Amino acid sequence: MAVLTIPGWKSLGRRSRPAKDQDAPVRMGRRKGATMGTRRREEGRNGAWLPSMRHTLILAAKAAAVGLLLLLVLALLGWLAQRPMFQIKRAVVTGDLQQVDRELVAKRARTLRGNFFTVDLQAAAAELRTIPWVRSVRLRRLWPDGLEVQVDEQHPMAHWGDDALVNEQGEVFSADYSGTLPRFDGPSGSGPEMVQALAQFNRELAPLKRQVEAVDLSERGAWTLRLDNGLTIALGREKTHERLARFVGVYGVVFQNSSPQGATVDLRYPNGFALRAGDLRG
Repeated sequence: MAVLTIPGWKSLGRRSRPAKDQDAPVRMGRRKGATMGTRRREEGRNGAWLPSMRHTLILAAKAAAVGLLLLLVLALLGWLAQRPMFQIKRAVVTGDLQQVDRELVAKRARTLRGNFFTVDLQAAAAELRTIPWVRSVRLRRLWPDGLEVQVDEQHPMAHWGDDALVNEQGEVFSADYSGTLPRFDGPSGSGPEMVQALAQFNRELAPLKRQVEAVDLSERGAWTLRLDNGLTIALGREKTHERLARFVGVYGVVFQNSSPQGATVDLRYPNGFALRAGDLRG
């Protein structure tokens, strides 16, 4: 079929083609712009990690340098700590000491394991406490090669059985002692109780001008006293101080014409007491 072309007229069959041809470059331009924007964003994201990575590497390098420096410092300090100038060569012993051998303490302190930096003060104090008559020890370093040793001495309160002593706090310890002291016989761990009881018994006996020479505490908790005039007093387990105070009030009447040497008074009766010769254990 032939198409008639008339000047000034447009073909209806080609009417939409020019519009398509005009729109096509626009759509292609938009796609190109979007593609370029996406590419720029991707390039931005791909390049953003570079400064962050450089910062991380710098921080890691600085941390490694600091760590290496610390290791060098520690190695230097360790080397210095082993130098002979820091070995313990002197010991200053302080404290009011009557029984403790001051020179023995100083000698033992100079032979402790370790030097000024490495000596274990707690372990060293425990070792020095094994010296006779030493109750407690406090140590202080003296720059650069010494120790100050402050010693608290044992103060004996009584003999404990046949081969030990008990101090003012009721603690049992071993040491040689030839002086005159009261004697304690009691269960293990009863030292503090017996020290307190002795002081109270002596106060109650003060009107008689007598002192306790020996204290016996049985496993059942019964008290027996022996005075310095040879009298033995059985107090039992209950109302011991009340019983002793009552006996002190009649002591002069009971022994006005006789010696109490070797006698035993049994105060365990509710309404009186018994007096007989011989030893009595509660």
